[in-house]
Amino acid sequence: MKICVYRGTNEIGGNCIEISTNKTRILLDIGTPLSSMNEKNPLETYKNSCCGVYKEDTPTIDAIFISHTHRDHYGLLPIINAKIPVYMSKITHDILTKIEPLLPDDFDVSNLDIHEIDSKQTIKIKDLKITAFAVDHIPGAMAYEITDGKKRIVYTGDFRFHSNQKWKSWALADLANNPDYLIMEGTRLSRTEDIEKYNTENSVYRAITKLLLNSHNIAFASFSSQNLDRLVSFIKASIASNRTLVIDPYTAALMDVFNNVFPTVPTVDMLPNIKIYFGTSESIATKMKKNGLFYKHKNKKITKEEILANPHNFILKHNKKLTDWLLKKGVDNYDFVYSMWHGYLDSQNTWDEYKEHITEIHTSGHADVANLQKFVKRIKPKTIIPVHTECKNDFKEKFNINTLVLNDNEPMKL
Repeated sequence: MKICVYRGTNEIGGNCIEISTNKTRILLDIGTPLSSMNEKNPLETYKNSCCGVYKEDTPTIDAIFISHTHRDHYGLLPIINAKIPVYMSKITHDILTKIEPLLPDDFDVSNLDIHEIDSKQTIKIKDLKITAFAVDHIPGAMAYEITDGKKRIVYTGDFRFHSNQKWKSWALADLANNPDYLIMEGTRLSRTEDIEKYNTENSVYRAITKLLLNSHNIAFASFSSQNLDRLVSFIKASIASNRTLVIDPYTAALMDVFNNVFPTVPTVDMLPNIKIYFGTSESIATKMKKNGLFYKHKNKKITKEEILANPHNFILKHNKKLTDWLLKKGVDNYDFVYSMWHGYLDSQNTWDEYKEHITEIHTSGHADVANLQKFVKRIKPKTIIPVHTECKNDFKEKFNINTLVLNDNEPMKL
Protein backbone atom coordinates (compact mmCIF):
# COMPACT_ATOMS: atom_id res chain seq x y z
CA MET A 1 0.00 0.00 0.00
CA LYS A 2 0.94 3.62 -0.52
CA ILE A 3 -0.17 6.81 1.20
CA CYS A 4 -0.32 10.38 -0.03
CA VAL A 5 -1.68 13.17 2.15
CA TYR A 6 -2.86 15.91 -0.18
CA ARG A 7 -3.71 18.27 2.67
CA GLY A 8 -3.40 18.01 6.44
CA THR A 9 0.23 17.34 7.33
CA ASN A 10 0.96 20.97 8.19
CA GLU A 11 -2.41 22.38 9.23
CA ILE A 12 -5.49 21.71 11.27
CA GLY A 13 -8.23 20.87 8.79
CA GLY A 14 -8.55 20.27 5.08
CA ASN A 15 -7.89 16.54 5.43
CA CYS A 16 -7.54 14.52 2.25
CA ILE A 17 -5.59 11.27 2.41
CA GLU A 18 -5.13 8.73 -0.38
CA ILE A 19 -4.51 5.06 0.36
CA SER A 20 -3.68 3.05 -2.74
CA THR A 21 -2.45 -0.25 -4.10
CA ASN A 22 -1.58 -1.23 -7.67
CA LYS A 23 -5.30 -1.87 -8.21
CA THR A 24 -7.17 0.55 -5.96
CA ARG A 25 -7.29 4.22 -4.92
CA ILE A 26 -9.46 5.46 -2.06
CA LEU A 27 -9.63 8.78 -0.25
CA LEU A 28 -10.13 9.33 3.47
CA ASP A 29 -11.99 12.66 3.64
CA ILE A 30 -11.86 15.49 1.12
CA GLY A 31 -12.06 18.71 3.11
CA THR A 32 -11.58 22.41 2.64
CA PRO A 33 -9.00 24.26 4.79
CA LEU A 34 -10.12 26.14 7.89
CA SER A 35 -9.06 29.39 6.22
CA SER A 36 -11.94 28.97 3.77
CA MET A 37 -14.51 29.45 6.53
CA ASN A 38 -14.24 33.24 6.47
CA GLU A 39 -14.00 33.53 2.70
CA LYS A 40 -16.56 33.34 -0.09
CA ASN A 41 -14.37 32.02 -2.90
CA PRO A 42 -15.68 29.21 -5.15
CA LEU A 43 -14.79 25.69 -4.06
CA GLU A 44 -12.42 25.34 -7.02
CA THR A 45 -10.14 27.74 -5.15
CA TYR A 46 -9.52 25.09 -2.49
CA LYS A 47 -8.94 22.04 -4.67
CA ASN A 48 -6.00 19.93 -3.59
CA SER A 49 -3.72 18.22 -6.12
CA CYS A 50 -5.45 14.83 -6.12
CA CYS A 51 -6.11 13.71 -9.70
CA GLY A 52 -9.04 11.63 -10.90
CA VAL A 53 -11.51 12.91 -8.33
CA TYR A 54 -13.04 16.16 -9.59
CA LYS A 55 -15.97 16.70 -11.97
CA GLU A 56 -13.78 17.45 -14.96
CA ASP A 57 -11.52 14.42 -14.36
CA THR A 58 -11.83 10.90 -15.65
CA PRO A 59 -12.54 9.22 -12.30
CA THR A 60 -9.70 7.04 -11.04
CA ILE A 61 -10.53 7.24 -7.36
CA ASP A 62 -12.52 4.11 -6.47
CA ALA A 63 -14.23 5.42 -3.32
CA ILE A 64 -14.23 8.23 -0.76
CA PHE A 65 -14.81 7.64 2.96
CA ILE A 66 -16.00 10.66 4.96
CA SER A 67 -15.27 10.72 8.68
CA HIS A 68 -17.81 13.34 9.84
CA THR A 69 -19.76 16.51 9.06
CA HIS A 70 -17.21 19.24 9.51
CA ARG A 71 -16.33 20.98 6.27
CA ASP A 72 -12.61 20.62 6.81
CA HIS A 73 -13.31 16.92 6.18
CA TYR A 74 -16.02 16.93 3.48
CA GLY A 75 -16.10 20.45 2.02
CA LEU A 76 -15.00 19.53 -1.52
CA LEU A 77 -17.72 16.92 -2.06
CA PRO A 78 -19.87 19.22 -4.27
CA ILE A 79 -17.13 19.34 -6.92
CA ILE A 80 -16.15 15.66 -7.07
CA ASN A 81 -17.02 13.37 -9.97
CA ALA A 82 -20.50 11.97 -9.31
CA LYS A 83 -19.47 8.49 -10.50
CA ILE A 84 -17.26 8.00 -7.44
CA PRO A 85 -19.06 6.20 -4.56
CA VAL A 86 -18.94 8.06 -1.24
CA TYR A 87 -19.32 6.27 2.11
CA MET A 88 -20.43 7.83 5.40
CA SER A 89 -22.59 7.17 8.45
CA LYS A 90 -26.36 7.63 8.26
CA ILE A 91 -26.38 10.76 10.44
CA THR A 92 -23.60 12.27 8.31
CA HIS A 93 -25.64 11.49 5.19
CA ASP A 94 -28.80 13.01 6.70
CA ILE A 95 -27.03 16.22 7.72
CA LEU A 96 -25.32 16.64 4.34
CA THR A 97 -28.54 16.12 2.39
CA LYS A 98 -31.20 17.62 4.70
CA ILE A 99 -29.42 20.29 6.75
CA GLU A 100 -26.40 21.60 4.85
CA PRO A 101 -28.49 22.59 1.78
CA LEU A 102 -30.37 25.03 4.03
CA LEU A 103 -27.27 27.15 4.54
CA PRO A 104 -26.69 30.29 2.45
CA ASP A 105 -23.87 28.91 0.27
CA ASP A 106 -26.12 26.42 -1.56
CA PHE A 107 -24.17 23.31 -0.58
CA ASP A 108 -25.42 20.48 -2.79
CA VAL A 109 -24.42 16.81 -2.91
CA SER A 110 -27.76 15.53 -4.23
CA ASN A 111 -26.16 14.12 -7.40
CA LEU A 112 -23.54 12.03 -5.59
CA ASP A 113 -23.49 8.26 -5.20
CA ILE A 114 -23.68 8.17 -1.40
CA HIS A 115 -23.70 4.92 0.59
CA GLU A 116 -24.40 4.66 4.31
CA ILE A 117 -22.04 2.58 6.42
CA ASP A 118 -22.58 1.38 9.99
CA SER A 119 -20.03 1.08 12.74
CA LYS A 120 -18.14 -2.23 12.48
CA GLN A 121 -19.34 -2.71 8.90
CA THR A 122 -16.72 -3.66 6.30
CA ILE A 123 -16.77 -2.52 2.68
CA LYS A 124 -14.62 -4.24 0.04
CA ILE A 125 -13.21 -1.98 -2.67
CA LYS A 126 -11.25 -4.20 -5.07
CA ASP A 127 -8.25 -5.45 -3.03
CA LEU A 128 -8.88 -3.21 0.00
CA LYS A 129 -11.19 -3.83 2.95
CA ILE A 130 -12.38 -0.75 4.85
CA THR A 131 -14.10 -1.08 8.23
CA ALA A 132 -15.85 1.83 9.95
CA PHE A 133 -15.77 2.44 13.71
CA ALA A 134 -17.87 5.04 15.54
CA VAL A 135 -15.82 7.50 17.63
CA ASP A 136 -16.52 10.32 20.07
CA HIS A 137 -16.44 13.68 18.26
CA ILE A 138 -19.80 14.73 16.80
CA PRO A 139 -22.81 12.55 15.90
CA GLY A 140 -21.96 10.06 13.19
CA ALA A 141 -18.18 10.51 13.41
CA MET A 142 -16.26 7.53 12.10
CA ALA A 143 -12.72 6.21 12.16
CA TYR A 144 -11.64 3.76 9.47
CA GLU A 145 -9.44 0.67 9.31
CA ILE A 146 -7.98 -0.15 5.91
CA THR A 147 -6.24 -3.40 5.02
CA ASP A 148 -4.97 -5.17 1.91
CA GLY A 149 -4.65 -8.43 3.85
CA LYS A 150 -0.99 -7.81 4.61
CA LYS A 151 -0.87 -4.47 6.40
CA ARG A 152 -3.45 -2.53 8.40
CA ILE A 153 -3.93 1.23 8.64
CA VAL A 154 -6.19 3.00 11.13
CA TYR A 155 -7.36 6.55 10.45
CA THR A 156 -8.83 8.25 13.50
CA GLY A 157 -10.52 11.17 11.78
CA ASP A 158 -11.25 13.70 14.54
CA PHE A 159 -11.92 12.20 17.94
CA ARG A 160 -11.91 12.81 21.68
CA PHE A 161 -12.42 11.06 25.00
CA HIS A 162 -14.43 13.39 27.20
CA SER A 163 -18.12 13.39 26.25
CA ASN A 164 -20.77 10.84 27.19
CA GLN A 165 -19.76 8.94 24.06
CA LYS A 166 -16.08 8.60 25.00
CA TRP A 167 -16.38 4.81 25.19
CA LYS A 168 -16.55 4.74 21.38
CA SER A 169 -13.04 6.17 21.02
CA TRP A 170 -11.62 3.79 23.62
CA ALA A 171 -13.37 0.88 21.87
CA LEU A 172 -11.52 1.79 18.67
CA ALA A 173 -8.24 1.02 20.43
CA ASP A 174 -9.46 -2.50 21.24
CA LEU A 175 -11.32 -3.27 18.02
CA ALA A 176 -8.49 -2.15 15.72
CA ASN A 177 -5.58 -3.02 18.01
CA ASN A 178 -1.95 -3.19 16.90
CA PRO A 179 -2.20 -1.65 13.41
CA ASP A 180 0.87 -1.23 11.26
CA TYR A 181 0.09 2.48 10.82
CA LEU A 182 -2.03 4.86 12.85
CA ILE A 183 -2.97 8.05 10.98
CA MET A 184 -3.85 10.22 13.98
CA GLU A 185 -5.03 13.79 14.42
CA GLY A 186 -3.04 16.10 16.67
CA THR A 187 -5.16 19.24 16.81
CA ARG A 188 -4.39 20.17 20.38
CA LEU A 189 -0.63 19.59 20.27
CA SER A 190 -0.25 23.17 19.04
CA ARG A 191 -2.64 24.69 21.56
CA THR A 192 -0.39 25.01 24.58
CA GLU A 193 -2.90 27.38 26.17
CA ASP A 194 -5.64 24.79 25.74
CA ILE A 195 -5.58 23.40 29.27
CA GLU A 196 -9.29 23.67 29.57
CA LYS A 197 -11.26 24.89 32.53
CA TYR A 198 -14.04 22.59 31.36
CA ASN A 199 -12.59 19.26 30.31
CA THR A 200 -15.80 17.24 29.96
CA GLU A 201 -19.22 17.90 28.48
CA ASN A 202 -20.75 17.31 31.90
CA SER A 203 -18.64 20.10 33.39
CA VAL A 204 -19.92 22.39 30.60
CA TYR A 205 -23.51 21.56 31.51
CA ARG A 206 -22.88 22.20 35.21
CA ALA A 207 -21.19 25.56 34.51
CA ILE A 208 -24.01 26.78 32.25
CA THR A 209 -26.58 25.73 34.84
CA LYS A 210 -24.71 27.50 37.63
CA LEU A 211 -24.48 30.72 35.61
CA LEU A 212 -28.21 30.66 34.82
CA LEU A 213 -29.22 29.90 38.41
CA ASN A 214 -27.04 32.69 39.82
CA SER A 215 -28.23 35.37 37.39
CA HIS A 216 -31.44 37.33 36.95
CA ASN A 217 -30.38 38.52 33.50
CA ILE A 218 -31.48 37.35 30.10
CA ALA A 219 -28.84 35.03 28.65
CA PHE A 220 -27.64 34.71 25.08
CA ALA A 221 -25.71 31.64 23.93
CA SER A 222 -23.47 31.07 20.94
CA PHE A 223 -22.88 27.43 20.03
CA SER A 224 -23.00 25.17 16.99
CA SER A 225 -26.42 23.61 16.42
CA GLN A 226 -24.70 20.55 14.95
CA ASN A 227 -22.86 19.96 18.22
CA LEU A 228 -25.45 17.61 19.70
CA ASP A 229 -23.68 17.26 23.06
CA ARG A 230 -23.66 21.04 23.46
CA LEU A 231 -27.26 21.41 22.35
CA VAL A 232 -28.31 18.82 24.94
CA SER A 233 -26.25 20.61 27.61
CA PHE A 234 -28.13 23.86 26.94
CA ILE A 235 -31.48 22.05 26.94
CA LYS A 236 -30.71 20.40 30.27
CA ALA A 237 -29.37 23.65 31.76
CA SER A 238 -32.50 25.54 30.72
CA ILE A 239 -34.68 22.90 32.40
CA ALA A 240 -32.55 22.90 35.56
CA SER A 241 -32.71 26.73 35.79
CA ASN A 242 -36.44 26.89 34.95
CA ARG A 243 -35.83 28.98 31.83
CA THR A 244 -37.16 28.75 28.31
CA LEU A 245 -34.59 28.03 25.63
CA VAL A 246 -35.28 29.94 22.41
CA ILE A 247 -33.82 28.41 19.25
CA ASP A 248 -34.25 28.96 15.49
CA PRO A 249 -36.04 26.80 12.88
CA TYR A 250 -32.69 25.50 11.61
CA THR A 251 -31.81 24.08 15.04
CA ALA A 252 -35.32 22.61 15.33
CA ALA A 253 -34.83 20.85 11.98
CA LEU A 254 -31.50 19.46 13.19
CA MET A 255 -33.18 18.05 16.30
CA ASP A 256 -35.63 16.22 14.04
CA VAL A 257 -32.73 14.74 12.05
CA PHE A 258 -30.93 13.67 15.23
CA ASN A 259 -34.12 12.11 16.61
CA ASN A 260 -34.61 10.12 13.41
CA VAL A 261 -31.28 8.36 14.03
CA PHE A 262 -31.06 8.58 17.83
CA PRO A 263 -34.62 8.25 19.24
CA THR A 264 -33.42 9.26 22.73
CA VAL A 265 -32.71 12.76 21.40
CA PRO A 266 -35.92 14.79 21.86
CA THR A 267 -37.59 16.86 19.18
CA VAL A 268 -38.81 20.38 19.91
CA ASP A 269 -42.38 19.15 20.39
CA MET A 270 -41.27 16.84 23.20
CA LEU A 271 -39.89 19.68 25.33
CA PRO A 272 -42.22 22.23 26.95
CA ASN A 273 -39.39 24.66 27.76
CA ILE A 274 -38.29 25.24 24.15
CA LYS A 275 -39.63 27.96 21.88
CA ILE A 276 -38.72 29.00 18.34
CA TYR A 277 -38.04 32.54 17.16
CA PHE A 278 -38.80 32.65 13.43
CA GLY A 279 -36.86 35.81 12.58
CA THR A 280 -33.96 33.80 11.21
CA SER A 281 -31.71 34.31 8.18
CA GLU A 282 -33.79 35.21 5.13
CA SER A 283 -31.83 32.75 2.99
CA ILE A 284 -32.38 29.87 5.41
CA ALA A 285 -36.03 30.80 5.90
CA THR A 286 -36.68 30.84 2.13
CA LYS A 287 -35.21 27.37 1.68
CA MET A 288 -37.02 25.94 4.70
CA LYS A 289 -40.33 27.35 3.48
CA LYS A 290 -39.87 25.66 0.10
CA ASN A 291 -39.50 22.21 1.63
CA GLY A 292 -42.10 22.72 4.35
CA LEU A 293 -39.67 22.69 7.28
CA PHE A 294 -39.93 26.31 8.35
CA TYR A 295 -43.35 26.17 10.02
CA LYS A 296 -43.26 22.50 10.97
CA HIS A 297 -43.14 23.50 14.64
CA LYS A 298 -45.19 26.70 14.37
CA ASN A 299 -46.99 25.82 17.62
CA LYS A 300 -43.68 26.63 19.34
CA LYS A 301 -43.50 30.19 18.01
CA ILE A 302 -42.44 33.03 20.31
CA THR A 303 -42.22 36.71 19.39
CA LYS A 304 -39.53 39.19 20.32
CA GLU A 305 -42.18 41.20 22.21
CA GLU A 306 -42.99 38.18 24.37
CA ILE A 307 -39.29 37.77 25.16
CA LEU A 308 -38.93 41.46 25.97
CA ALA A 309 -41.83 41.29 28.45
CA ASN A 310 -39.94 38.88 30.75
CA PRO A 311 -36.36 38.67 29.47
CA HIS A 312 -34.91 37.06 32.62
CA ASN A 313 -36.98 33.93 31.91
CA PHE A 314 -35.06 33.11 28.74
CA ILE A 315 -31.83 31.82 27.34
CA LEU A 316 -31.62 32.60 23.61
CA LYS A 317 -29.48 30.94 20.97
CA HIS A 318 -27.71 34.04 19.67
CA ASN A 319 -29.38 35.68 16.68
CA LYS A 320 -27.65 39.01 16.06
CA LYS A 321 -30.75 40.86 14.87
CA LEU A 322 -32.82 39.64 17.82
CA THR A 323 -30.02 40.22 20.33
CA ASP A 324 -29.39 43.76 19.10
CA TRP A 325 -33.13 44.56 19.01
CA LEU A 326 -33.51 43.50 22.65
CA LEU A 327 -30.48 45.54 23.69
CA LYS A 328 -31.84 48.63 21.90
CA LYS A 329 -35.17 48.13 23.65
CA GLY A 330 -33.51 48.55 27.03
CA VAL A 331 -32.24 45.12 28.02
CA ASP A 332 -29.10 46.47 29.67
CA ASN A 333 -28.10 43.56 31.88
CA TYR A 334 -27.40 40.32 30.09
CA ASP A 335 -25.11 37.30 30.13
CA PHE A 336 -23.53 35.91 26.99
CA VAL A 337 -22.36 32.28 27.02
CA TYR A 338 -19.77 31.68 24.30
CA SER A 339 -19.52 27.92 23.75
CA MET A 340 -17.26 27.43 20.75
CA TRP A 341 -13.52 27.28 20.10
CA HIS A 342 -11.76 30.33 21.54
CA GLY A 343 -9.91 30.87 18.25
CA TYR A 344 -13.11 32.00 16.54
CA LEU A 345 -13.57 34.61 19.26
CA ASP A 346 -10.14 36.07 18.53
CA SER A 347 -10.21 35.82 14.75
CA GLN A 348 -13.58 37.43 14.02
CA ASN A 349 -14.98 40.85 14.86
CA THR A 350 -18.47 39.42 15.33
CA TRP A 351 -18.21 39.30 19.10
CA ASP A 352 -16.46 42.58 19.92
CA GLU A 353 -19.59 44.45 20.97
CA TYR A 354 -20.54 41.70 23.43
CA LYS A 355 -17.10 40.88 24.87
CA GLU A 356 -17.63 42.59 28.22
CA HIS A 357 -20.54 40.26 28.88
CA ILE A 358 -19.06 37.04 27.49
CA THR A 359 -18.41 33.99 29.66
CA GLU A 360 -16.60 31.20 27.84
CA ILE A 361 -17.96 27.76 28.71
CA HIS A 362 -16.66 25.21 26.24
CA THR A 363 -14.89 21.90 25.91
CA SER A 364 -12.99 20.82 22.83
CA GLY A 365 -14.14 18.43 20.15
CA HIS A 366 -10.61 17.05 20.04
CA ALA A 367 -8.54 14.86 22.34
CA ASP A 368 -5.97 16.45 24.60
CA VAL A 369 -2.37 15.24 24.61
CA ALA A 370 -2.74 13.11 27.75
CA ASN A 371 -5.64 11.11 26.31
CA LEU A 372 -3.90 10.76 22.95
CA GLN A 373 -0.93 9.29 24.78
CA LYS A 374 -3.18 6.82 26.62
CA PHE A 375 -4.88 5.91 23.35
CA VAL A 376 -1.57 5.25 21.58
CA LYS A 377 -0.43 2.98 24.42
CA ARG A 378 -3.71 1.10 24.25
CA ILE A 379 -3.99 0.67 20.46
CA LYS A 380 -0.25 -0.17 20.12
CA PRO A 381 0.52 0.93 16.55
CA LYS A 382 3.85 0.08 14.99
CA THR A 383 4.06 3.56 13.41
CA ILE A 384 2.16 6.84 13.76
CA ILE A 385 1.50 9.19 10.84
CA PRO A 386 0.58 12.74 12.00
CA VAL A 387 -2.28 14.64 10.31
CA HIS A 388 -4.64 17.50 11.18
CA THR A 389 -1.89 19.18 13.15
CA GLU A 390 0.55 22.06 13.14
CA CYS A 391 3.04 20.08 15.23
CA LYS A 392 3.85 16.92 13.28
CA ASN A 393 7.49 17.03 14.35
CA ASP A 394 6.46 16.77 18.02
CA PHE A 395 4.70 13.42 17.63
CA LYS A 396 7.77 11.24 18.13
CA GLU A 397 8.67 12.95 21.42
CA LYS A 398 5.07 13.14 22.67
CA PHE A 399 4.20 9.51 21.95
CA ASN A 400 7.62 7.82 22.16
CA ILE A 401 6.93 5.66 19.14
CA ASN A 402 8.14 5.28 15.57
CA THR A 403 6.71 8.20 13.59
CA LEU A 404 6.43 8.68 9.83
CA VAL A 405 6.39 12.44 9.23
CA LEU A 406 5.01 13.29 5.79
CA ASN A 407 4.60 16.47 3.80
CA ASP A 408 1.56 17.32 1.70
CA ASN A 409 1.66 15.73 -1.78
CA GLU A 410 4.46 13.37 -0.80
CA PRO A 411 3.63 9.78 -1.87
CA MET A 412 5.10 7.12 0.42
CA LYS A 413 5.19 3.35 0.14
CA LEU A 414 4.10 1.69 3.36
